Amino acid sequence: MADISSPSAAPRTGRALTFLAHRWPTLAGLAAAAFSVMDDQDGRNQGLVVFLAALIYLGTAVVDRPGVVWILFGACVAGVLVVEVIGAELWPVLVGGAVSVIVLSLVSGLPSRPRLAAVQIPLMLVCGAAALVALALDPVLGTWLVAVALIGHAVQDVIVWRANKVVARSLAEFCFVLDFTLGIAIIVLLFV
Repeated sequence: MADISSPSAAPRTGRALTFLAHRWPTLAGLAAAAFSVMDDQDGRNQGLVVFLAALIYLGTAVVDRPGVVWILFGACVAGVLVVEVIGAELWPVLVGGAVSVIVLSLVSGLPSRPRLAAVQIPLMLVCGAAALVALALDPVLGTWLVAVALIGHAVQDVIVWRANKVVARSLAEFCFVLDFTLGIAIIVLLFV
């Protein structure tokens, strides 16, 4: 066993801490996925994650400032918490918000912008529809639909991360880890 006080152990520890500091979005995504899985055993309810992910990406594309994505993320999480605390129905509020952002994206000229930004409109429609339809389906079938939507959005996260467009890379990394891990986890839980 190596002595951590030795000179050679310090650089390894420093490199490990540097790696962890740079991978904070991955760690946060893993924590969020773990929390989501422990929070609810009905995979259909995880459609909220993919719905919000698509809505946040679309909102960020509309304002065309990738750096605001974390502000939108915080606002969405806070909004969901407020709706739950006051006891209002969550999905009508979410659908109303999504429709508003879609209309705003259309009148702001988003469809004429670069493809990766413009594609956020149909992605919102597909992910949003998947989340809503999943709630109406049989629990097993609905869970499969949500899992596929999450993994599909994870592919979008990788594309956005690689292009370094639409949203900040840190959010794309966080979202990829959350979406992919959560999608796989809810599939695994179907078989347990």
